[in-house]
Order: sequence, then structure tokens, then C-alpha cells
Amino acid sequence: MTEDPGDGTPDTDSARRRLLRAIGAGVAGGGLASLLLPGATESPAIEDAAAGPVDEGTEAVPEPETPYAVWQYVPTDGGLRFEPTSPINVVSPLENGSFDGLVDVFRDAGWYESPAEYVRYAWDRTSERYRLASYVGAETQFGVAGRLHVRCWHLEGTASIQAHVDTPARPKHGIHSYSEGRAAVEALVRDAGWRVAESRLALGNDKRPDHDGMASVIR
Repeated sequence: MTEDPGDGTPDTDSARRRLLRAIGAGVAGGGLASLLLPGATESPAIEDAAAGPVDEGTEAVPEPETPYAVWQYVPTDGGLRFEPTSPINVVSPLENGSFDGLVDVFRDAGWYESPAEYVRYAWDRTSERYRLASYVGAETQFGVAGRLHVRCWHLEGTASIQAHVDTPARPKHGIHSYSEGRAAVEALVRDAGWRVAESRLALGNDKRPDHDGMASVIR
């Protein structure tokens, strides 16, 4: 697990606002998406996290080797198995702030908390269970026209975020972009006074359509 340089200089305020306006123009609106309600906040005890990779050739950091989550997971076979779906693409050691302070960035931006969405889990290596997100937020409640959407986990005193732009819910959501979701979170947290490290963390969780296996690091 290494950190690699980012692919550009920090955005100016005007560039960040243009980014958010551009992304927001494509994800505004509301509508009906499938909603699955969990029965518990964590899975029964399981020996190991489900094996990847999601995409052929992906060599992700093993979940037990990092305090951060690497993937989010979907339960299958009535919760007897969990399969990796989307990659974690933003993390924070929370060395200069709290988890609540970090997710307040989304609340202060007017995002909906606990929007209509699919239930997803992350692996918690300390309890050896799959755990529901500690915070979920999205620009709109239903996202019929698409939306920015995050799931955040508070694990071992750190934050792991899965950020993406949803496709329109017609009738179900898909993933339009991981990289645009990551960039939008970077811009939001910078504007809120957090620092985004120039180096990204290599988790090796590459995933179509556009995730490069790197996680932005919020400090």
C-alpha cells in the first residue's frame, strides 16, 4: 500500500466551483430508486473478507492489511456471502479532525442523509464482520436524473469513502463515474477547510468505468 503523486496542481476556487457546477448539472433532480432496508448494522462473524478481484487483472490491497476499507460489498445468498462491488476512492486518517466533522461537509452542502439507495457493506477487520456505512449522503433523495452519492465508514479511527456519480434511476441506478465523484468530494472538503494530500493512496482496486485504483487522502 503506497502513496503516488496526484495528477495535477490543487484547483483554484473558481475551478472547483466550475467542477461542481458541471457535475451538478448532470445529477440534479429527484425520482424513485430501489430501496433496500438492512436488518442489522453488521453481518454475522465471517472468517475472511470476500476475495476480489472485481475486474479481471485487479490486484487490490488485501482488506486485513489496511485500516481503511478497500471495497464496498453486496450481500448475496441471503447474507451468507458478500461480493465486492465498488472501490473505496477517498480515505482519511482523521489526524486533524473527526469523522463527524468530515461528514458534516456533506450535511452543510445540503445533501440528503440516508437517501434511497442499495444497501452496501464494508469489511471491518477488527470485528471480522461486514459493516453498514456509518454515513450515507446524496445530492438528491431519489436521483432520477442522477446524483453525487457517498457512503462513509468509520473504521479504526479512520474514514473510508466510496464516492461516485449515479446514472439516472430508470428504474435502477448504475455508476456513471467514480473519478468525478472523487473529484467532487475533493473540492467539497477543500472548500470546507480540509486539506487533500498531493499524493494518493494506492489501493489497487481498479474498477470500470474509470477508477484507477487510487484513493484521495483527506488530512
